[in-house]
Amino acid sequence: MSAALREYAAIWQVTMAKRADKAIRIMGSMGLLLTLGAVVFGIVQLVRHEMHAGLALRMLGGVAALWLMLAWGVMFVPRAMMLNTAVNARLMPRQRRRLMQIAAAGWLLVTCLTTAMSGRWGMFPLVGMLILGMSMTFGGSLAGVILIVLPSNWPLMSRVLLPPAWVEIVTSVEGVLAASLIVVLGAAHCLRRMFPAGGDVHLGRHASQVARMQRMRGGEGWTKSLESGTVAGASVLRFYGAALRRDCGRGPGRADPGKMLLHALGPSAHWSFWAASLAFMLVVGIALHIVIGWRGGASAQSLQDFASGSIGGVVSVILMSTAQLGQAMNKTLGEQALLRLSPLAGDSTLLNRRLAGRLLRHAMLILALLALTILAVSVLIAGSTGLARLAGMCCLAGQVAMSNVLGDYAGDGGGWTLKRGLLAALLALLQGGIAAGAGWLTGTGFGPWLIVIAVGVAAVQLRRAWQRMLAAPPAFPARRMALS
Repeated sequence: MSAALREYAAIWQVTMAKRADKAIRIMGSMGLLLTLGAVVFGIVQLVRHEMHAGLALRMLGGVAALWLMLAWGVMFVPRAMMLNTAVNARLMPRQRRRLMQIAAAGWLLVTCLTTAMSGRWGMFPLVGMLILGMSMTFGGSLAGVILIVLPSNWPLMSRVLLPPAWVEIVTSVEGVLAASLIVVLGAAHCLRRMFPAGGDVHLGRHASQVARMQRMRGGEGWTKSLESGTVAGASVLRFYGAALRRDCGRGPGRADPGKMLLHALGPSAHWSFWAASLAFMLVVGIALHIVIGWRGGASAQSLQDFASGSIGGVVSVILMSTAQLGQAMNKTLGEQALLRLSPLAGDSTLLNRRLAGRLLRHAMLILALLALTILAVSVLIAGSTGLARLAGMCCLAGQVAMSNVLGDYAGDGGGWTLKRGLLAALLALLQGGIAAGAGWLTGTGFGPWLIVIAVGVAAVQLRRAWQRMLAAPPAFPARRMALS
């Protein structure tokens, strides 16, 4: 084996062959389920002669391209960026060059394969920007979000926002070639920025890169900005600070122990954590409502259809609405221990009951605010069309989110695990299938049935989780039983 191949193999061994962290394992397991579903769907369609073999092969190629995209953008690039240190450069003098070569080859391979599976070579610039933006985002660069947003919204921009003459120029053969060249040159520039070339500037930039990537992996980027009092979180901290001063100022005997238990988890366990997101969704909904009314005609209808289809994806915000509770529970062990020693925590025998009640009230409040905001945005954009279906999706997402709010925090610390994520996904699929079947049999649609089923399942789950939490040792400090 040549020296170059040995260096490539060493880099691959370090970045890809080691055991993946919890987030990657959960994502990989969910991706495997989706892959199996796509394969089963393709086989069924082939057997029923509703899909020709060429389309089935393209679909399987698309699944392979998706896996390569996740492996390259989510796993390889962030870990390769963390390898690009001055110490490692001494151990392998050509390391930076090899890292950039592997990263460039991976980007080109994934982009070409994904474009080929789409069946339209004119998609190359959009696909290249999307994949590059994903890797930059997981690498801790907020500029990558722009590269994700632009190609994702190209259908809307080309049909509604941009003049037809501009769209015709960009989509011509010459325009696609020029855009592809710009994207390739831009990718080369981004890779040079992602893998800086040494010196004091490099060391400082690499340290900030590592910090951003760690916050991204831990889901702490937003929480860190809140806790540090930066401009992004200043307005939210103002609400939380006022509530904390008010509750702490009452002193022992007058303070509400339940509120104090929730305060120990920090700003992410306060309703104001979601204030900016709720306001942003409402502003976007009002802006789209104004644009649709102003444009009128076919372009307004295209914008309305596109926006209505995108609202379903916003429901995923509800799925994440309780994730920060588990993260906060595992990050504030010191605060929990101090509060447990103070009289503000109240009777330790009632700690779990009070904490469970506060967690339930907080989670239900956030779920209600998010669901009502999403439904309001839907009404602003598309009126009452599909409102029952969207409400059912919100209830199902809320059921999944609530399934992990209560539990034995002293033992496992709460939070999502691979097993919990898989069980929640399978249960959600089962509920969706039952609701679809009931809606088809009754002719009422699956929306109302999904609401009833999701609420019923959530009630059963919460009752069992409530009993389990009350029977567990006091929750604060979390994970002490597992650490002992």
